[in-house]
Amino acid sequence: MITHINTVLVRPTYSGNIGAAVRAMANMGGARLILIDPQCEIDESTRQAASGAQVWLKKITIYESWEQFYNKEPEGFRISLSRRSGKKRPSLGLNETISEMLDQAPSSTPKQPLYLFFGPEASGLSAEDMAWTHRTAQLPIAGEFKSLNLAQAVLLGLFISQQCLQDKGMAPSTVAKTKDKKIKVAKKTKAPPAFPDDSIRRWLEAMGFSLEKRRKSAYLTIRRLLLQNWPTPQELLVLEAILQQNIRKLEE
Repeated sequence: MITHINTVLVRPTYSGNIGAAVRAMANMGGARLILIDPQCEIDESTRQAASGAQVWLKKITIYESWEQFYNKEPEGFRISLSRRSGKKRPSLGLNETISEMLDQAPSSTPKQPLYLFFGPEASGLSAEDMAWTHRTAQLPIAGEFKSLNLAQAVLLGLFISQQCLQDKGMAPSTVAKTKDKKIKVAKKTKAPPAFPDDSIRRWLEAMGFSLEKRRKSAYLTIRRLLLQNWPTPQELLVLEAILQQNIRKLEE
């Protein structure tokens, strides 16, 4: 069911960490490195930190936003890695999360990649970031210091994922196919979104919900519920039509 494992860094701050993450991928069989809204450049420190794994640098794909990422890569199993958990957002270990996710996915789900998402070094993934993914998981830490270096987290996440998939009889490819030897920057697209994110926002606003930064719980909850229940492309099209009709009725 899993073709390969992609690593996604969301708003990374330090270019050296990107290179170190690339090297971790080379060690642990990661296929592609994806950056969403990076806050730094791919520079000499990136290449130095990648030391010996520069071929993986050639496969980096950069997206300007979550929306652009989702439009370009709508398929795949997506897991956020975060230490943040609580009563409203329980978080299992990565091994348990992968097993549960694969067991709960519809039997008709086609083969597709696994995406592991890591947040910016200082703050990690936000609640809004995690609402773009199917599940949130934690990495194991035995010591008293609970914060992992970004590249260390990538290394550990890939190792656990590989072990879990091998135990399930799934041996993902370690190299994603690519013909382009340059770093790929995703181009803007006018295609309609695969996920009706904009329509959900408009629908909630039309009903009087506030989507201010500190009052997005309804919006984030709906998005998270939809993703966790694996909507098919056809179901998303039906949902889009329903939302549009509701918006028109409410605005009248």
